[in-house]
Amino acid sequence: MHPQTLAGRFMNDTIVLLHGSATGSSSWSPVASVLSSSGIMVFAPDMLGYGRSPAPTSSYGIKEEVAHLMRLLDLHNVGTLHLVTHSLGSLIGLHLRRSLGARVTRMTLIDPIVVSVLRERGEDAAYAEMEEQYHRFMSLSEEAAAQFFVDHWSGAGAWESLGKRARAIVMALVPKVRLEMTATRSDTTTLAWLAESPPPTTILVGEKTRLPPLAVARQLGHALAATTIVVAGAAHMIPITHAKAVVDAVRGDIRGLVSPSRA
Repeated sequence: MHPQTLAGRFMNDTIVLLHGSATGSSSWSPVASVLSSSGIMVFAPDMLGYGRSPAPTSSYGIKEEVAHLMRLLDLHNVGTLHLVTHSLGSLIGLHLRRSLGARVTRMTLIDPIVVSVLRERGEDAAYAEMEEQYHRFMSLSEEAAAQFFVDHWSGAGAWESLGKRARAIVMALVPKVRLEMTATRSDTTTLAWLAESPPPTTILVGEKTRLPPLAVARQLGHALAATTIVVAGAAHMIPITHAKAVVDAVRGDIRGLVSPSRA
């Protein structure tokens, strides 16, 4: 199944999966295959600059990404939806949710990264880590930046474990990631706006993840009145490393099967 192929016939209550930086919709394959095989409607779009989606403009910003995703949702006749997001995709997803309004019936945010929340809410250590990552990434060559990014979020040695083709894909995405980092760093959206009239929300956070997503999850958890699930043994790349936890959380929202703890 191509990541942007319909999984079953799209009507209402589609599970929409938004990927993070330097990955693409294929990062959802372990999750999407299980959900779609059980009859759940799934759509995993590629953001601008990923997969078959067009390249972003040089003036790229969050509004451009949201407009692109809304076009894709309408093109594929997605009605009401359960929005599932990872990492940077959570920032984009929160903005998308405000644009879609009541069409978003539920949200599941996985190890979310929202820099504006860290800045606004005084999460100084977490914000400093994001600033350090930004400055280092921007100063490096494309290959060095790609290696730094992968090792930063997936753990030391992760880059060395990638095959040649996977490394080439990540290196090709570095220009888009630079645009994403610039857009998220300059974003001044308030937590109150992001959290206004939220749908029922679940947040998954890795037990071994980095400080920024932990801090963002804590702030969003309170603002969205969300249920937070700590994924045992997981770091940041939960959709890839702990797909079952994601599937269980999504099915729990649908069927009431999950009994998570509050963090």
